[in-house]
Amino acid sequence: MKKKLLIFLLACLMLLSLVVPATAVDVIPGSPAEVSEHELMQQVGMEIEPRTEQTRIYFRNWNGVLQFRVWGITSGRWLTEWQNVVN
Repeated sequence: MKKKLLIFLLACLMLLSLVVPATAVDVIPGSPAEVSEHELMQQVGMEIEPRTEQTRIYFRNWNGVLQFRVWGITSGRWLTEWQNVVN
């Protein structure tokens, strides 16, 4: 009788160990999982501002033809190929 009771209790403990961790997960109100990024930035006092690409235009004289090309300062890459300047 004791052996059956011990096996029964052990089986119940094993079943509880499988079920409890899956149902124990809960989101605490006000936790970062529940707050959007925009709301979090406002709480910290930071504003999200859209920024435009800063550019610089370079000119060259190629075989007597004036050309230009646009360099993206923000991205650090050429934004266009060399193009002829239209008079």
